[in-house]
Amino acid sequence: MQPDLIAATSSFSFRYGGQDSATIIPKWQTNTQIKKLDSRRTQVVVRHIDPSTGLEVRCVSIAYGDFPATEWTVYLKNTGKRDTPIVEDFRALDWHIERAESDEFVLHHNVGSPADGTDYGPIETTLLPNSVKRISAAGGRATNTDLSYFNVTAGNQGTIVVVGWPGQWAADFVRDGGHGLKVRAGQELTHFRLHPGEEVRSPLIVLLNWKGDWIQGQNSWRRWMMAYGMPKPGGKLPKPIMLASSSRAYREMIGANEANQIMHIDRYLEEGFKLDYWWMDAGWYIQNQGWPQVGTWEPDPKRFPNGFKPISDYARARGVKTLVWFEPERVAPHTWLSDNHPEWLLNPLHGLIGRRSSALGTGEPCVVFNSNDKPVTTGGIRWEPKSLSFHPGPKGEYSVVRYAAPTGGKYKVAAIFSGIDQKTTTDIHVLQSGRPLFDSFIGLNGKGRRANFDQTVALEAGETLDFVVGYGNHDYTCDSTGIGAVITGPDGKPHDAAEEFGKWTYGYLSPSTRPDAATFKPYDVTELGGSSKDQLLDLGNPSARHWLVEHIDKLIVDNGIGLYRQDFNIDPLEFWRSNDAEDRQGITENKHIVGYLAYWDELRRRHPDMLIDSCASGGRRNDLETMRRAVPLWRSDYAYEPIGHQCMTYGISMWLPYHGTGTVAVESAPYYGGGVTPVHPYAFWSNAVPALGCGIDIREKGLDYAELRRLFGAWRSIADYYYGDYYPLTPYSRKDSDWIAWQFNLPEHGDGIIEAFRRPGAADQTLRVRLSGLERDATYRFTSIEAAELQKTEWTGRELMESGLTIRLNQSPAAAIIRFAKSNPI
Repeated sequence: MQPDLIAATSSFSFRYGGQDSATIIPKWQTNTQIKKLDSRRTQVVVRHIDPSTGLEVRCVSIAYGDFPATEWTVYLKNTGKRDTPIVEDFRALDWHIERAESDEFVLHHNVGSPADGTDYGPIETTLLPNSVKRISAAGGRATNTDLSYFNVTAGNQGTIVVVGWPGQWAADFVRDGGHGLKVRAGQELTHFRLHPGEEVRSPLIVLLNWKGDWIQGQNSWRRWMMAYGMPKPGGKLPKPIMLASSSRAYREMIGANEANQIMHIDRYLEEGFKLDYWWMDAGWYIQNQGWPQVGTWEPDPKRFPNGFKPISDYARARGVKTLVWFEPERVAPHTWLSDNHPEWLLNPLHGLIGRRSSALGTGEPCVVFNSNDKPVTTGGIRWEPKSLSFHPGPKGEYSVVRYAAPTGGKYKVAAIFSGIDQKTTTDIHVLQSGRPLFDSFIGLNGKGRRANFDQTVALEAGETLDFVVGYGNHDYTCDSTGIGAVITGPDGKPHDAAEEFGKWTYGYLSPSTRPDAATFKPYDVTELGGSSKDQLLDLGNPSARHWLVEHIDKLIVDNGIGLYRQDFNIDPLEFWRSNDAEDRQGITENKHIVGYLAYWDELRRRHPDMLIDSCASGGRRNDLETMRRAVPLWRSDYAYEPIGHQCMTYGISMWLPYHGTGTVAVESAPYYGGGVTPVHPYAFWSNAVPALGCGIDIREKGLDYAELRRLFGAWRSIADYYYGDYYPLTPYSRKDSDWIAWQFNLPEHGDGIIEAFRRPGAADQTLRVRLSGLERDATYRFTSIEAAELQKTEWTGRELMESGLTIRLNQSPAAAIIRFAKSNPI
């Protein structure tokens, strides 16, 4: 299963003009350049050029001399003078391996960060003959649901396979009927032409081989990550850090100001805490609707009249740096970016025209017209080109499309109502001057997703025909309903509701058991495509990216910001795909991802000593390309709860040596809150990780600060061990009745730690674990840092690895933190 460098440079695939790349590339011009990057890395650049169209395929790979590892990225560039033929199914990895007769392929992978307590949970999938396992991102954020890191095993050997792509990636593990496995991975959707001079890239792929057991493979990966896969501000790996904030007290920064931020810093220092960073999170900027209203990136002058500089200067003089939160990609309505640069924003609802009521103050009831020549799809709703729809209101308001007869006579009415949401459940009606002509349902009472009305009616001049939709089952969500109405008058001329959008009348009826036309009120607000919803700053737009770099850099410099934190609280996939033409699918995403990475690279170039924190609703963008530039200081929005965080540490430590979360040192801490809280060592240690944030209410002088100082001091004393090799000591479990434990080991120094947790429902007072990675003939001395009772203080490596170590905790819940160190050989 060893990847060969030259073979790896060819381990990608695509279709070009309907032909497989494996068939056509051998006929193209090819050249290879080999360059020694340093004593441990060799770069190989292979270029293939199609002489007829000018498409250049450039694979840039790196072989590592100190690890059995290879990485590569593939670039496609149109060097010709015309658009290329269609490139599709572009896979950065297209790799086939064979297993031995006796061993079956087993895939080790992990949950992403859904923020529900299952985050980072390990999964083991046996890849049986003739089976296919597909794993992908969801919504465009790389680790929304699954991590993009895999360990493919077969017996006592295997390969780590990693997809580095901060967008919508997909990986397929395809077993044949014999001994083979094909692994294909890349950007999920690619079907595009490239314009002259245009270039796109593939995800980064890394393969790393190992022999032994699969946990040894994981530790080889951890070591590679620390050597080559993590940011190194100032040339060094980030150290374990303690951070603190006032977010729980002030609902992020909504209630924060210059004075209370300085007060909080003073209180931490007064109580003897050594802070590395003071954390200022969401809500510090100009907004009037709460912290999610992002897009005006200036400190609120009412609360921070001098920006953050006074706070940063005050903190720095006391040995503390400042961390500040940003979310530049999401743009809320009525902010500086939405008002001044709408041309920089991506909107999945572009081309939709809506009518609603200002008096109701809500987005529904409404009427919506898709003015595009292509479908618009978002949130399960699909508007066909040049189509009309309507939606009822939250309190039962009916939405109405109204036609008024210009002259008297007979009118032929043909109407089609259709559910355009995946879960449309509505009542539908046709009224003639308020009198019912037709009543039915969509998706209710045995009715399907479509209903027709055909009838000839006599109308007086000025009489109205109302096409009406209600909320059916008293739930107005997911109730978008298409209305296709054609009315042919006495003169034989058809009047189409969609084609004549803007010429008919639109409004709503008051809530009632039946629609009452006498309550009709017209809509008075016209909205263009999602202008009332969050939009996405297009980082694939050079002008937008240039502005962002310059603006954020100035904020960092002017405000003395020591750590840049970037959040991302929307799924971008529908923004990207809705802005792609049929022959350019995947281009918007690709350019955005390239721009996002370039933005961070420029910030890092300008601030080489500054650490970046990646947060996407917690840990939803923890792919390798992101982790090379940043660390996840808030690994999940599932906060504080002990068992969930024990399980997160168990799973995430297999892949990411450095990660962070917060603690309130209490078992039942709410996300926001304050006041005096007890101190529970079990809760504290359940959240103890390399980067540890403190969320206590420091304003309260009645907290047990002596115990908190002891706990944070103990964490400081063992935090460096988190960089060691990692060994799970128990099976993964979320059960209240189980223990869970793991070991971090620094074999070069002969020491490490064991962390074990007896959960509230665990009846057994003891846990026996067999350690790993020790020298068999060495003696190890053990010291209990927290709570554990040990039979003795010295064991041989052989005893610890073969017979095991017994840990005793008399109380539950409780945490045992045990340090061990090699003493003298025996």
